Amino acid sequence: MAIDRRCFLKGASAFAFSSGLIGCSSNSDNDDDNGGNQPEFDYTRHVTCPRNCGDRCSLLVTTEDGVATAITGDERHPVTGSAPCVKGHAYLQYIYSPDRLQQPLKRVGPRGPGARFEPVSWDEALNAIASNLNKIIEEHGGNAISYYKYSGNGGLSAAASGYRFFNRIASRRLEENICASAGYHGMTSILGEYIGPSPEDYVNTQCYVSWGTNEQATNIHHIKFINQARDKGAKVLVVNSARTPMASQADIWLQPTPGTDAMLALGICKVLIEDNLHDTDFISKYTQDFDALQERVDQFSHGQIAEHTGVSTSEYRAFAHAYAGVDAAMIRIGYGLQRTRNGGRIVRAIPMLAALTGNFGRPGAGVIYLNGQGNARNGGAANGGHLTPEGAKRDTISINEFARGLVAADYQQPDGTVGPMAYGESSELIKAFVCWNSNPMAVAPNTTLLEQGLMRDDLFTVGLELFMTDTMEYMDYVLPATSFIEQEDTCSSYHAYYTQHTHKQIEPLYQSRPNLEIFSALAKKMGFSDPEFSETIEQVNRNAWAGDISYDEFKQQGFYTPPNIEYPWRASLTWPTPSGKIEFKDTSGSYFDPEQFHPVIDVGTPESDTRQNYGLTEGEKLREFRLLSPAHAKMNNSQWANIKYTRNLPAHTLYIHPQDAAAKGIQTGDSVVLTATRHNNEEASIRYSAKVEPMTPAGTLFVWKCAWKKTNPNGSGTAINMITNCDLTDMNHGSSFHATRVDISLA
Repeated sequence: MAIDRRCFLKGASAFAFSSGLIGCSSNSDNDDDNGGNQPEFDYTRHVTCPRNCGDRCSLLVTTEDGVATAITGDERHPVTGSAPCVKGHAYLQYIYSPDRLQQPLKRVGPRGPGARFEPVSWDEALNAIASNLNKIIEEHGGNAISYYKYSGNGGLSAAASGYRFFNRIASRRLEENICASAGYHGMTSILGEYIGPSPEDYVNTQCYVSWGTNEQATNIHHIKFINQARDKGAKVLVVNSARTPMASQADIWLQPTPGTDAMLALGICKVLIEDNLHDTDFISKYTQDFDALQERVDQFSHGQIAEHTGVSTSEYRAFAHAYAGVDAAMIRIGYGLQRTRNGGRIVRAIPMLAALTGNFGRPGAGVIYLNGQGNARNGGAANGGHLTPEGAKRDTISINEFARGLVAADYQQPDGTVGPMAYGESSELIKAFVCWNSNPMAVAPNTTLLEQGLMRDDLFTVGLELFMTDTMEYMDYVLPATSFIEQEDTCSSYHAYYTQHTHKQIEPLYQSRPNLEIFSALAKKMGFSDPEFSETIEQVNRNAWAGDISYDEFKQQGFYTPPNIEYPWRASLTWPTPSGKIEFKDTSGSYFDPEQFHPVIDVGTPESDTRQNYGLTEGEKLREFRLLSPAHAKMNNSQWANIKYTRNLPAHTLYIHPQDAAAKGIQTGDSVVLTATRHNNEEASIRYSAKVEPMTPAGTLFVWKCAWKKTNPNGSGTAINMITNCDLTDMNHGSSFHATRVDISLA
């Protein structure tokens, strides 16, 4: 019998879908289960990848008979083009994974790896959760309940849903600053802002500087703009302690000792001034305290700078001349380099290169860190801050030291304080933990300590997830959430200037529900009748829309850029600083203590600084190697770690420089143990497979971040963030993953 291509695709996709759903079950109370009973509708429409990635890809999903059969890039979108990244290509395996959670679960055995669960109905799960939370609120107040959430789904409703609920119960607040917060203050302390040009402006640059970022892993769609500039003759300069693909292709690559970037920036500034490469007219008109910068660079010899950074004077001199020798140069500052104890001071030093050379206010020039100019939504209104009861006591805890705040009441902190702590002070005991849009047992620092808190018998735990992650094994109840194509939503890019829309392409699989529906149903179970808990996902997004076209027009076209964004960025040559100029010296005290750190460029490192100045403990300093743990192109933080198409990534591999490997007698394939000194001088160790490769300078080790413990092929049940630290950065309470020091030995 003849069969046309359309019929073949429908049949093949239905077979593929149904075969992946074998074992799907339904509860006796007839909860909706759409695993194998999808409605028939066929179309291709736009969606937006909501992951923590500045590309924020606009995608097209083809749905046939209610099954998503293809995901491609939306070639109308200037950034995405026609192809997603490798993770986007794996989305169908992600969405239809046999590992998807199919129904609410209740834990019936001990918490932790290998925990056992039994299926329950939605009513049973929500009633039990509501009862437990209401009891805690009655006995201890809402402040005893804490949530843990980050960027697992960046859609507006996916995030606002939880904020509304936790505002209503007046829970403890979470400072969500794990990613880039030290850099926010570092940038703002000199420029008055951390936003800048769009990556689409890379095509106009004559010199692209990649400082502390790995575009292949974190912004792969921006590489085409860099290549277009390069085709026109632009130079590519890289500063990175790790060997990235961009570093391998660079015209000049500087590889400083980790944490010494501020001193390297000072050295480049010194060359720019000494070799008369600076723009004196720009400096006199648009900057302040140039004399303070000149005095600061004069305090160090080139020999001292080279010794401190591991970069020779001739190397950074060549870099300075290449950077200053063009009319338009663009610096892209990554987030990884500021995830260290001196991260804010590092980022603060880098824009000084642009200020000295006048690289602002023209096409292809400027400094890019993180942008928000494209956001056309009022997220504050959507989050429901007005729902907080008047006079409610609400403390705040940083996501980066959450482990310290989750410990038991009798835990003794390093300073002798007993019980949980936040920001160096005693804090109230957390009695309930609700996790959504995150996998903290893989992504949080110092999961060794975090696990101690999650194992407390007096802690009630709830998780919303698509998969049984490392974290979900510590939950009392696990609720199945939808993927991003199973609901409508909106996202904004934090690099390019776009707000983007996602159509609901398929019905929720199995018994999964969107975050908004879960939290709204829970709120009603707890007795809340606020109208916000009856809003639909579309209503939340429609009410938050702030663009100058209608929400329906936006929904139709798929992506939107607000009008009147200044181009070139800072063409006005004014800055939102107190003086209206670029400020080489900051004595405001708004971002750091100028008595504690040098107000121009502070060159302290975690190894050289005292503990009071955000340095490492003496126990940490005794460890032999600095450890870096950047992003891998096949994962987005901990997401995709369990997906077949991307699972063969070397997530549990330790890269060691040949010089260090020879000294330690380590060969590729050896099983090695990494040991660190963690909070309270406690030791923690992980077991990885070694690979002898110069990914970093000698004296520095390299692993990929956010691996799952349960997928470690060494069978050790260990992963990188068991040994990272939960100390805060010098500015804005950021994370300090890359300030970790370890010893290494053969297993």
